[in-house]
Amino acid sequence: MKRLILVDYENIGKIDLSLLDISYRAIIFVGAMQQLPKAARRDSTAHRFSRVDFQKIEGVGKNALDFHIAFHLGRTFEIAPETECIVLSKDKGFDPLLAYLNKHGLTCKRIAALDELVPQKMTELVQQVPESTCNHCGRGSCIEHLGGKWCSYCGQFSHSPEQQQLPSRSIPYSENRDTNGGGPRMGTCAWCSQHTDMSDGFFDEGEWMCPGCIIENAR
Repeated sequence: MKRLILVDYENIGKIDLSLLDISYRAIIFVGAMQQLPKAARRDSTAHRFSRVDFQKIEGVGKNALDFHIAFHLGRTFEIAPETECIVLSKDKGFDPLLAYLNKHGLTCKRIAALDELVPQKMTELVQQVPESTCNHCGRGSCIEHLGGKWCSYCGQFSHSPEQQQLPSRSIPYSENRDTNGGGPRMGTCAWCSQHTDMSDGFFDEGEWMCPGCIIENAR
């Protein structure tokens, strides 16, 4: 079965598809479609984005993005009803629509985090494989790098790097937390050079793009 993840980017800022199999495809809905990241324009790394699309929404408004996702759900129901649709959002306002579509034959649900899609058995298998094994190419070529596991064979992070160790961070992690022990996660944007909150930023090829630049560079 083909599976389509519809991401409410205004509601969910961080997305990692690395643990999902190739049956999953994602459409990320944002206020305006951001420029393709550098990795997507390079032949050696474009495969990272082979199952991810960015969808521009038209106009502004409190529920503008939600209506675009609802439209795409209806379109999928008409042209590919065998597709399982997953809405990635913490917004429970989608639930009545999804219940209606399920009642009429479309398989769909809402999740608040991608790890809800990873079966427990899969999680156990991932935990059993050697630490040097890459989640992408299966080679035992991973080394520790920037707090994560980087594969020297395929050039991808098998396990995501620690944000506080990335090159764009300019102050120690211990000094970069609020009084409650949480964010914001501050960093320096490679595009505007501003030191700002990167909680909903975009990381690619060792550099961060801040949320403001994502919108400014959208087209």
